[in-house]
Amino acid sequence: MKKITSTKALLIIAFFFLSHHLMAQNGYNSSKKPYKSQTYFSFGAGVSFLQGVPNNFYQDGHGNVQIGLMKELPFNKRVSFVTGLELERLTYNLDFFPVLEENNQSFIQAPDGVKYTRVFQNSLNLSTQARFYFKENSSKQTSNIFLQTGLRGGYNLSTTFSFRENNQNQSLNLSEVARPFNLQAELMLGFKGNYFKKLEILNASTFGLTYQFNSPLSAGNIENVRPIHLTWRFLF
Repeated sequence: MKKITSTKALLIIAFFFLSHHLMAQNGYNSSKKPYKSQTYFSFGAGVSFLQGVPNNFYQDGHGNVQIGLMKELPFNKRVSFVTGLELERLTYNLDFFPVLEENNQSFIQAPDGVKYTRVFQNSLNLSTQARFYFKENSSKQTSNIFLQTGLRGGYNLSTTFSFRENNQNQSLNLSEVARPFNLQAELMLGFKGNYFKKLEILNASTFGLTYQFNSPLSAGNIENVRPIHLTWRFLF
């Protein structure tokens, strides 16, 4: 009896270790990275909106354009981390005019004869985001959809106010009243893979919303402005 009991015990122990090994192996395979890190060329463009602009400043036709590099670092078959470095150009059409006096830095309504008033802002942005795929990535996977979200910080390279007066184009440097840094949050929906049969070099496309936590300008009556950008990006 003792020998039979010992044999059963050995079988139970062997079965336990075998099942544990199989479970661990399956868990490893399910979390194994589907590919190595990848680098993409990124191009994006979209429309922008400004919240908090004083009512006496008419605004219309804002836009944004980005160009840069993105790097994707897979964590497992459904999650990856994406970091990027982009140059961005923002255009804000506002009918105001800057007053840049020593004791008075503000914006007033554009005087008569001043037309086509625009603010051009160029920045260098660094983003860190997480990407969540709807389906597992694999060598046989031809298409996938994902959500991507994270933070984006930017350094202001230049801010210029452009206008036309007396049939002449003029510009003013707004560096004194421009924020040196900006912080943004992004949320995007993306498509990757076999959705782009007619453009094989396109790896993925994303459409998303970017909310900026601080105003691009620091003047007293404009510092509560909050930009919102809708952008369509293409990764090659």
